[in-house]
Amino acid sequence: MEKYNQAESKLANFYMELVEIEEKVSSMEWDAEITDKIIELWQQGEPLLNHLQPKVTEELFNDVYTVVVRACLKWQPGLQNLSEDILSKLKEFDKVSIEALYSTIINDVERDKKEWAKRLSISIEMFNFLASSTSRILLSGFAAHAVTQLDMEKWKQGYCPICGGNPAMAKLSKEVGVRKLHCNGCETEWRFKRIGCPICNNDDSSKISFIMPEDQKQYRLYLCQQCKSYLKTVDERQCGEVDLFCEDLATADFDRLANSEGYRRGNQRYRA
Repeated sequence: MEKYNQAESKLANFYMELVEIEEKVSSMEWDAEITDKIIELWQQGEPLLNHLQPKVTEELFNDVYTVVVRACLKWQPGLQNLSEDILSKLKEFDKVSIEALYSTIINDVERDKKEWAKRLSISIEMFNFLASSTSRILLSGFAAHAVTQLDMEKWKQGYCPICGGNPAMAKLSKEVGVRKLHCNGCETEWRFKRIGCPICNNDDSSKISFIMPEDQKQYRLYLCQQCKSYLKTVDERQCGEVDLFCEDLATADFDRLANSEGYRRGNQRYRA
């Protein structure tokens, strides 16, 4: 357990290191004009990012990615340590390379990610960690602006309305127990039916179960027997309002429990 505690402490410190750049990005004015055609496609179930991408300058992306890399160098929260060499490699990139790296990260292109991992002399696992940490900061700012232009009550899908990612967490809201899903990829939350698996759309209650610890009744671990996915859920009626990104970090024991039983977190992005 000490090994897990050390790893989780490093990860928490890593994310704390990113708070300043997150606040900078979230306070920006985002130029995101959502046309009627895009809204029509969105209402048909296509995530916003499929048709409208955040306009990010080379300077902003470079700033965010560099902060993420430096935080990773400082705390080494991954399974493998990151080398200082990556900073010198980043400095060698021209504008075209920076734009290509940004496109790969935002669009989550698997083939291109492998090429970039080779170019940066890091593992694909490390590249994915840096990429997801960077895109979360950029997309959360964009998403917060975008949802003000969308009727979120019309989104009925189990994947994120902004980036198309599977939910990482869920909560039962404090007021009436409405279930809301949370995307760690862009920090978006959206309402979803109370019974049903958002990963495979299974709504057969006989194939969905949950575990609720006796000493932590605010938590539920939902398990779908059909697709073998799990979803950690916080009941705000038991504990008050929570930050689901932080709750995800704080409930790593539930991830290990689910994994030990053969269940996996949904980690795909919707593709049209």
